[in-house]
Amino acid sequence: MKTTAFVSHHDCPRHDTGWNNPDHQGRLPAVARAVYRDMLTLFEPLLELEAVPATEADLRLVHTQRHIDAVRGVSAQSAADGVTLLLDGVPVSGASWDAALAAAGTGITGADAVLAGEVRNAFCTARPPGRGATADHAGELSLFNNVAIAARHLCERRGVGRILVTDWGIRPPLATAELLAGDDRIILLSIHQQHDVSVDAEPPTRPESIDSSRWIALPVGSDGSVFADALKTALATIPEDAGPDIVLLAAGFDVLAGEPLGQLAVQPDDVYDLTRIIRDWADARCGGKLVLILEGGYGKGVPRAVVQHLRALAGLEQA
Repeated sequence: MKTTAFVSHHDCPRHDTGWNNPDHQGRLPAVARAVYRDMLTLFEPLLELEAVPATEADLRLVHTQRHIDAVRGVSAQSAADGVTLLLDGVPVSGASWDAALAAAGTGITGADAVLAGEVRNAFCTARPPGRGATADHAGELSLFNNVAIAARHLCERRGVGRILVTDWGIRPPLATAELLAGDDRIILLSIHQQHDVSVDAEPPTRPESIDSSRWIALPVGSDGSVFADALKTALATIPEDAGPDIVLLAAGFDVLAGEPLGQLAVQPDDVYDLTRIIRDWADARCGGKLVLILEGGYGKGVPRAVVQHLRALAGLEQA
């Protein structure tokens, strides 16, 4: 059996934000090139899967019909006008509707493959990212919340009793927390950069329903060892009797050093150890069922970090 699914869809790179946007069209092709350069090693454990795009019913698991219609409508208008438009500050092109459906579909496809036992774990190359999208608004370069959709899909359609949603990235996953609030089947854990009060007048606030020990803000400049310690600490707070049955990770590679939108100092090679931490935890707690969905990450180190990520998932040595 293949160990790790690499889930992608050809529509995701078509989301056209313009080359001056951090989430430009070159991101996923750069990742794919790095993965295929390492395919001599990855070929044996890696299963390549094409995502089944999400349906509107999938989107409605967490989003309002008004928001779904807005994304589709702005994308259609962009196609008609031949220009990129904005929705809640997020660039939308004529291909963005198809790309957003494909991005949400990667998480569902990867989760179903892991749950069915086709693979032990999965990495989903979603674009646009999802962690900034709320029920009724786009935000933080996101149109639909990919990890929240996958979580609800598992709970509502697949009967999964308990899910750990882990998020690492520059900003706390406030939109994801809002979408998953009140569901005691889902535990949310976040490792993110500490807020800079000199930049934003209103600092992001941890929802009261979330255990503070699972919502860890790291100081600017924190490196891979600090990040690893925080991740271990947060995972250790989850009681043995809390499951989970599967782990979802919203993987923000904007934690890397050199990230244009962040100020952490995790190196691409550190990602191997970070992935091993959560993979080993999932191995011990839920039979290794782990689904990772790509979020942000706009620096030059992302392609190498993804290769290290995949190697760790597949149980291979570090590159």
